[in-house]
Amino acid sequence: MAISFTKSMLNRLTQEITEMEAGMTELQKKTRKTTLKINQLEKDCKLSSSPSSLSSKMSRITKLQAELKKISQQQLELSKEINKKKTLRAQLPSAE
Repeated sequence: MAISFTKSMLNRLTQEITEMEAGMTELQKKTRKTTLKINQLEKDCKLSSSPSSLSSKMSRITKLQAELKKISQQQLELSKEINKKKTLRAQLPSAE
């Protein structure tokens, strides 16, 4: 492989990894926010006196839990992609 080609591939992979890691950070923030919302709704459920309010909160909790599962799956997929790209980058010869 030509040095310039290898160097450009290394740079591209490094950039993609950086972008994916930033995406992973955003997903972690979403996870924290969603978990906090669920915890708050659970506290509110304990204080809720009306059945319709309780039902609404329980429905919202269910939706947020589904969102957490979706975020978790996205994190898993992104983590796999990051590992693939890091492995590929490690296999390329140094371009220096």
